[in-house]
Amino acid sequence: MMRRVAEARNRRAVAASAAMALAACAVAVAAQPFALKDHETVVFYGDSITAQRLYTRDVEEFVLTRYPQRHIRFVNAGVPGDTTAGGYAGTMSERVARDVAPYQPGMITVMLGMNDGGWGYGSPDQIAAGFQTRYNALLHALRQAAPDAAFTLISSTPYDEVTHGTEFPGYAKMVDRLAGEVAEIASQGGSSPGQPPVLFADFHGPMMEALERASTREPQLAALLIPDRIHPAEAGHWIMAAALMKTWHVEPVVSSVELRASDATVIAGARTAVTGLEKSADGLKWTQLDEALPLPLDFNNAMTGLLLQISDVGELDREMLRVESLAPGEYNLRIDGKPIAAFSNDELERGVNLALYKTPMLEQARDIASQEEQRADLDHAAFILSADVKPSATAGVAESTLREAQVELDAEIRKHLSPGPHQFELRRAEDTEHNDTATTR
Repeated sequence: MMRRVAEARNRRAVAASAAMALAACAVAVAAQPFALKDHETVVFYGDSITAQRLYTRDVEEFVLTRYPQRHIRFVNAGVPGDTTAGGYAGTMSERVARDVAPYQPGMITVMLGMNDGGWGYGSPDQIAAGFQTRYNALLHALRQAAPDAAFTLISSTPYDEVTHGTEFPGYAKMVDRLAGEVAEIASQGGSSPGQPPVLFADFHGPMMEALERASTREPQLAALLIPDRIHPAEAGHWIMAAALMKTWHVEPVVSSVELRASDATVIAGARTAVTGLEKSADGLKWTQLDEALPLPLDFNNAMTGLLLQISDVGELDREMLRVESLAPGEYNLRIDGKPIAAFSNDELERGVNLALYKTPMLEQARDIASQEEQRADLDHAAFILSADVKPSATAGVAESTLREAQVELDAEIRKHLSPGPHQFELRRAEDTEHNDTATTR
């Protein structure tokens, strides 16, 4: 029992400190309009880290839950082992012609570098120079294939020698250097008037910081962030997705509500509608209809707790509730009759982030994520047919069938994107059942 109480207090402390920190970055993140336009296609071009279909799927889920009214298509063109010159699935030119041009993308992301470092062979200076030459050739080919597309150049994640040691001495430094080269190329790729922009998303820096923080705070879990030194696990991909979404100026607020308990007044609200606010002797009741859903984070996974400690993912997942002028005491929050958590009046006065709790809104987001995973599997199967199987009439029919299945599943997903109204109730703890326990991560 004492352990559960301590865990609940710790969760509340994390939520409260996060809520205070999040406000500082919200304006900066959303200062510019979101980079992706309605009915646009995004192509993710990269190597096996992209081919994992994790950060790319996280990005899709970010967009689906935050902008449910937008129709944006995502195509994953990641190939294991790929380099700036291409790989087993074709040369760079072949890849661009087959895996990018047909989709007429409005946004192309490029994430390469992990396989371009020579794996301990060759002069670092020569490797870096060759990388620059091939990378610029790739960008030229992409510009020719999709002249109207914006680019987002992404630095590769680290080769993890922080938690694992190394198989290839010095390779981490080489990957670090190539990550810097991508940043430099992006800085020199400024667009002329009328030309689509070249953006830069830093995956390398946030992942390195996360590894260092995790190795200090949770050394037993730290090595699970990049288990094989190369391919990040799910928690790492959320860090990567957050970095990309910040580059694209995602709206960090899911919803925000400020209430005054003394006279049952809605002080302020953003991306939501509050109706039926009523004051009772022991708390408040209201109905809330948000415009978006929280991220579908898995709070049953211990790595999610670590993720929120070592990254800024929570800064982009703000489902805020603030209530002032409550009588002193603890208050139980229920949503649709479900116990969510207990908060003090001081915590509610400062504001709590409900995205960090298991709510009905999270359940809806998790259901969407499950369906999106199925759609990503169909996308993967179709890509294998186009990239790995020799051209044939049968392969073409199969690929077409898979693409049609994706369209059907996407339409099904869209039926469940819109948030529904939820019934909120805050009651003083002494006036509710003391068995109500927090259901946060």
